[in-house]
Amino acid sequence: MTALVLLACGTVREFYDLFDAFCLNGFNLTRILRYYRTKKRLNLFNFYCRERWLCQFKKNAKGRSGNEPGSMQGRASVDDIDFASIEAASEAIDDFGRSCRQNQLQFLNAERQHLEQLKYLDDIEVVDGTKFNASFYEYSDAIPKYYNDQIGQLREGVSFTISGKIPINCERFSINFTHNNETRDIALHINPRLPQNYIVRNSKVQELWGREEVSSALPFMLRRGDNFSIQVLVTEACYMISVNGHHFAEYAHRLPYASVRILEVKGDVEQVNMQCDEVQAYPKRLPESQARAIALLLDDEDEIDGSSADLINIPREWCVISSGPKQADVSPKSTHSENDQGLTLPYYGVLPPNSLREGRYLRIEGRVRLLPHSFYINLQQGQNIWPHPVIAFHLNPRFSQGSSGAIGKAVVCRNAWYNGNWAQEERSELDTNFRPGRTFNLAIVCAADAFEVYVNRKFITAFKYHVKLDLVDTVYIQGDIKLWNVTLEQNLKIRGKDLRIYHNPICTEEYEI
Repeated sequence: MTALVLLACGTVREFYDLFDAFCLNGFNLTRILRYYRTKKRLNLFNFYCRERWLCQFKKNAKGRSGNEPGSMQGRASVDDIDFASIEAASEAIDDFGRSCRQNQLQFLNAERQHLEQLKYLDDIEVVDGTKFNASFYEYSDAIPKYYNDQIGQLREGVSFTISGKIPINCERFSINFTHNNETRDIALHINPRLPQNYIVRNSKVQELWGREEVSSALPFMLRRGDNFSIQVLVTEACYMISVNGHHFAEYAHRLPYASVRILEVKGDVEQVNMQCDEVQAYPKRLPESQARAIALLLDDEDEIDGSSADLINIPREWCVISSGPKQADVSPKSTHSENDQGLTLPYYGVLPPNSLREGRYLRIEGRVRLLPHSFYINLQQGQNIWPHPVIAFHLNPRFSQGSSGAIGKAVVCRNAWYNGNWAQEERSELDTNFRPGRTFNLAIVCAADAFEVYVNRKFITAFKYHVKLDLVDTVYIQGDIKLWNVTLEQNLKIRGKDLRIYHNPICTEEYEI
């Protein structure tokens, strides 16, 4: 009877999958079959991954309860395992649950839309992670360029740095963290593909590859003929991957990392070395990824004549990068040419101790990219990605795109991270004066009890202090902008008035300079 029920359920599931494929792909037989095979492969992949986590859980439970063959405490049965609790506690199982739910819905279309939202068109070529091609995982030379089966037990804080040289004829290479089992399951596969300008992350279990992850906010940084350094940090939630000293991506555990025993490097790469350390901070900084010192433009005087024509040095008109209708609003003119490469993102700027305080502001000059998705600015303590730094202020404008194709208003998110968690997020839809392809002059002002944000002299929003200002020693900037300049300046008082150059009009009855 049980067999008949299982057979009936399997038949219904097959019918549902085929119906789903027809609904999503119309009558295009090629696309229907590709969708159906992809969905079947990923469902089976997720099933095998679940089995691996189950085996790991049973092994851990047995180790905690006792190893005596006759001990009832040492016998872990499937019925004793609460999968709901495991899935709630494990980021990896959560990831697979989300993946399964995506497969049951509009798998290919949803994934494609997700990748479109994550595109940084000026920085990186992003492809659809569902366009699976098994030939990319095969090499004509099966002998690894580097092989180590004595890497020890993986645990949180263990870091592997793989370095080498990329030959001028390089097409692709891979770094694999592998289980020492019969099928040589790969917990993490890092696969730079130079012709395509992206780095694939994936896993393989029982000869089945999962869904490729290819997106990143960081530009592709590997070049033929250059040396490279890729760091992989193990944490409880994920692997963290950096390229040439810059954090590149996170990869949630699909297979138990505790079972990884082998590290190997294959493909078109030379002079491979590996260094294993237990680190307290990530990523390792290289000369090209060191933080910059932020210029301090601080005047000894704290007042300025209100009649001065150069009250504040900001541009006066928009710098139009692309053709289009003339804007009616009056906005700044950039002093930077179109060929100015500006500052490299991600940007880390260092402030002297206790330099951020009331009466000062950070000036950030740049240009919004033509097709922006979002960008963010963190005022934080330290330059690390892991452990998570204290963030006094996280400013994150996110751009929406209407049906007409034009970028609309920005949703401006504000938050802070401290005591191991994010605070309550504040979110508003605002006309920020950020326009695609145009320059901006942003000021983050330290007021009496809040950060105040101004764009092109216009007050946008404020965020109450959650932590002390003197904790902030780093400015971190990333996203869809060209960054030209970051400075710390004095928010001078206007002589004869109880006002500063930047002042919140909501808090003052007089708003004129």
